[in-house]
Amino acid sequence: MLPWPGEVLEERAGEIAVAFAALLTRQAAWRHRRVETISVLSHELVRRHVSVDFTVPLEHREEIRLSDTEWIVPLAFLAKRLLVHFDLRAEDETSVPLLRSDEAQQIARELLYVMLDLDTEQAVEEDVGPLIEWILAATAKDGPDVAAAVDELQERLGPLPGFAAAAEWLTGGFLLCAVLTDVSRRRVLKFAYDEPLGMPGRSLHFYDAPGCTEAASYHAEVEVPDELRARSIELVDDPSGAVLATGARDADRPAIHYSAPAGTRLQPILTVRYGAERARFLIPAAVVAWVIALVLALPYLFADLPALATSGGPAITILLSSSAVFSGLVLRSGEHPLVRLMLARYRLWLVVATIAAVVAGAALAFRASEGTLLLTWGIGAVAAVLSAGILTIEAARAPAAAKR
Repeated sequence: MLPWPGEVLEERAGEIAVAFAALLTRQAAWRHRRVETISVLSHELVRRHVSVDFTVPLEHREEIRLSDTEWIVPLAFLAKRLLVHFDLRAEDETSVPLLRSDEAQQIARELLYVMLDLDTEQAVEEDVGPLIEWILAATAKDGPDVAAAVDELQERLGPLPGFAAAAEWLTGGFLLCAVLTDVSRRRVLKFAYDEPLGMPGRSLHFYDAPGCTEAASYHAEVEVPDELRARSIELVDDPSGAVLATGARDADRPAIHYSAPAGTRLQPILTVRYGAERARFLIPAAVVAWVIALVLALPYLFADLPALATSGGPAITILLSSSAVFSGLVLRSGEHPLVRLMLARYRLWLVVATIAAVVAGAALAFRASEGTLLLTWGIGAVAAVLSAGILTIEAARAPAAAKR
């Protein structure tokens, strides 16, 4: 009778973990290139498309064998969260199976024991089983407690650099292990998943970039939504704040390329600052705001407003034009969620100018008293000029439209 797949993995987990210990401590030696494309779905969510170009070293191919036609390869560490819309494919776009989280934990458990054995020269008499189970079950918020327990263990057994590093990896993430039918050649695997942002902002976004140190060469691109540009893009080491690489400014598809020096320990993040293109909304909004400002300011300064109140024509014209402005520039449908968020404050100023025009036109149409007319049109003119000035300044500072 043939054993169940789970029984095979349980028997092979120790030997696979030995190979993983070598592969994960020298990731850049066999992962040639990692390419990431980050598609912005909203200000709170992105979708990552990742491709990993690798060659499994000949000396470890037999160790990672699961069966006659299956090999397990550690592709990456992913954050401990539910994988949403996950997809894993080979070069020819065929689907590739992966180990379930509980199966990957079997190898991770053996990996921790292997790293502990490698770090110590004599048999370990301490009962490290509870600590290892704690590490496997820990989430990122439990990281400091696990680190303290590892430090306490190092005080008893001496330095444990490999074990401490593996504990750090497994505390913050889990192993993504692909099951392949061929590791005799250079392979490229692609996976994609949705990822929530930890600190969503209006214009400045932070994207984790752990793959920066998981391959010899790292390349990241960001798909910027229409009507926006990336004012700047930087790869930064989060603890130290050191800038590792920068990309082109005011780009519609900014990119970063980086090769981490051997042995470097980083916590890299990708920072992208977005800005609205001036020609799509800001310039039309500024022009309309100036038209409204002139319509209000010139009659206030030079016309006889009480006399104009006897005719409804000018007031109706102002009301209709203001409504058209509001529906055309403020109530647009089908916008990208991040674009809507970015333009919200600019639309607010356009709304201020529009409301000023509506209120002034209404005062004229309903033949308000002379004092009320002058006060309404004066305040409206000031509000419209202020809105127009702010929109003009923002349009001047905004990036030009991308050549698409």
